[in-house]
Amino acid sequence: MRLGARWLTILLPLSIAAACGARSGLAPAPPDAASDAGPEDASADQDATADVSEDVTPDSPSDAFPDLLVDGLAPCDPEDLFVYLVTSEKDFYRYDPASGEVKLVGALDCPVDGNPFSMGVSRLGVAYVVYRPNGLGATPPGKLFMVNVENAACAKTSFEPNQHGFKLFGMGFALNDDGQGETLYVAESGKPGADSLGLASIDLGSFVLTPVGPFSQNPGNRIELTSSDDGKLWGYILDPAGNGGYVAHIDKHTAEVLAVTPVAAGNDHAFAFAHWGGDFYVFTSPSGGPTKITRYSPADGSTTVVGSIAKTVVGAGVSTCSVK
Repeated sequence: MRLGARWLTILLPLSIAAACGARSGLAPAPPDAASDAGPEDASADQDATADVSEDVTPDSPSDAFPDLLVDGLAPCDPEDLFVYLVTSEKDFYRYDPASGEVKLVGALDCPVDGNPFSMGVSRLGVAYVVYRPNGLGATPPGKLFMVNVENAACAKTSFEPNQHGFKLFGMGFALNDDGQGETLYVAESGKPGADSLGLASIDLGSFVLTPVGPFSQNPGNRIELTSSDDGKLWGYILDPAGNGGYVAHIDKHTAEVLAVTPVAAGNDHAFAFAHWGGDFYVFTSPSGGPTKITRYSPADGSTTVVGSIAKTVVGAGVSTCSVK
């Protein structure tokens, strides 16, 4: 396995042109996939269906998580420069934006009575997945787990839910300013109709959540995070009025929203967000159904539907490694 070898050595307002086409027929998601809160999408257009490969060769979970903390910035494995996706149905996928291929890595078997809510991926090949309660409500929101991106093996963390009122949150890693490490940032997801509590970071050594502050502009209660190769932090915010969403440049030190760009990527029930190769990818699912993949290109301000997945994507993560 590529991951084993690597881990043994460590561990703006713009006008947007939207493109859309005919939705291809996809299988509906299970009933519990529809409980990830967010406004419902008014659009059902879709251009393409991503090529999904379901070859799964899991490793033994017993050796899936060697030492995860390193001094300085962990090296990148060029074989792992993908976007990883988690669904409400607990499937874990690898998405290659260059080819459009979506590969099923495996099904999550985390020891929790709930469903994934959001995800961030470190450059060590570890995904951090936060869970929400299922319909039974037996599990408190905010349980955080580690997932091996190579085989979908899952392990508990010592993170205590509801620190500083952050029960559920969007997630994304960003490079530190000195280039000597990376930090996991989270944006609290408030109740429908309530503003987010703001931005925080999680120390992956102690699993202590430290608030950064409230957002200077707060157009919605659901915010997903990602970062660009230069360490800038970005958020995708659904428009509560039902007019797509916004790509927001966020100061990771102060939570100030520096610029907001409207993007016609749907107004949806479940969504995820990732930056890859200079473009942003927005994954949106109306009413807990199949997921549409939309690419937003800041270079020309265009949005293009580039694929779809039959499951309900609720989290996306990509490492802070540079992808050219």
